[in-house]
Amino acid sequence: MKKDIHPDNYRLVVFQDKNADFAFLSRSTVKTADTIKWEDGEEYPLFKLDISSASHPFYTGKATFVDAAGRVEKFQKRFDWKEGKASAMISAAEEESKAKHREMLEAEEAGRKAAAERKTEREERRKAILEQKKQKAAEEAAAKSAEEAAAAEKAAAEAPAEEAPKAEAASEEAPAAEEPKAEAPAEEAPAEEAPAEESAEGGDEAEKPADADS
Repeated sequence: MKKDIHPDNYRLVVFQDKNADFAFLSRSTVKTADTIKWEDGEEYPLFKLDISSASHPFYTGKATFVDAAGRVEKFQKRFDWKEGKASAMISAAEEESKAKHREMLEAEEAGRKAAAERKTEREERRKAILEQKKQKAAEEAAAKSAEEAAAAEKAAAEAPAEEAPKAEAASEEAPAAEEPKAEAPAEEAPAEEAPAEESAEGGDEAEKPADADS
């Protein structure tokens, strides 16, 4: 055990139960001016108890009435028991206690109602916020779909206008490409007539030897 941790008045004290023939010796710092001579012949400070394990109903199994320091007399004097005013004062005290209890119950009921109202208001605000969010999301979706539809219509309207110049350009270029094919036979015609001239020249040459022989 550590040194210098106990107070100076920590000493042996005799604890005596006033309602039972029971006492025990133990160490304590309790303040008392009474003393008693213990079994060992020594004198120790005495502290009187109203109840202990020797008189407590839990340990003895018997109900006991403890009248310490004239409590009954103090109660009778306080409420004028001997003059017959005790019943009226007790009734008034009971009525006051009942009134306080009713006020407490009413306050608790008012608090519960206020809490329920606050909860209802919070739920209504939450529902309103959710409805606003849903409405805003629906409006945004509708606006987005309208924008997509307008963009699709604009693209569909611009597509034929772009294809028309291409078709006209193709139709204008088509005759220019076919003209060389039509002129090609005219250029090849002299090549086909060349054998006829050669045969004519050959005929003249063939006739010349015949004249020579003649």
